[in-house]
Order: sequence, then structure tokens, then C-alpha cells
Amino acid sequence: MMLTKQDINEIKNAVGEKIDEKIDELAVIVKRGFDETASKQDLAVFRTEVSTRFEGVDKRLEGVDKRLDHLELNTNHMSAAIDTIQQDIAEIKKHFVYRYEFEDLMARVKYLEAKLGVESGK
Repeated sequence: MMLTKQDINEIKNAVGEKIDEKIDELAVIVKRGFDETASKQDLAVFRTEVSTRFEGVDKRLEGVDKRLDHLELNTNHMSAAIDTIQQDIAEIKKHFVYRYEFEDLMARVKYLEAKLGVESGK
């Protein structure tokens, strides 16, 4: 089957109309995209807001840093105090006598006092 000039013209017209419609749709889509894009003024406002927020965050972080420094000083002080307590406990342990040792020693002294006939100082 052969196409006539009229057939070819009809096809061109039909395709041409479709292409024109698609171009119009594309133009509408592109316009919407540009309408939704932020303007330079919008970006400037956004930058200002972000900058202000970051300044607030910086101030809060400075406060946190100060509190951490204070906490570190307190921790160092407590660590030194604990070291002193540990040394004191070690010194006390040097002179410490367990109860069972003391009772054993008292029983021996009592026995010796009885053998020697010495009265207890109690």
C-alpha cells in the first residue's frame, strides 16, 4: 500500500498538532518549576535565619564547654581527695589487727597471767 500526498499531509498535521501540544505542556511544567524555585531574596532570608540559628548554637556550646571545664576541675579535685583517702586507709591497715588475732592474743595473755599468778589489769 502506497501513501498519497494527502495521506502524508494528514500524518504531518496530526503529528504536528501532537508536538505542539507536548511543547505547550513542557512550557507549563518549566514555568511551574521556575515559580517554585527560591528567589535570591528568599535565599538571603534563609541564610540570615541559618546564621542566627548557628550563632545560638555556638553560644549554647560555649556554655556546655564552660560546664564541662567546671566538671573536669571538680573531677580532678575529687580524684585528689580519693587518692588522699586511699593513702590514709593504707596507713590505717598497717596498724590494723584482726579481731580473731586480738582474741587469740588475749587468751594467751590470760593464760600466761594465770600461770605466773599475775592479776589482770582489767
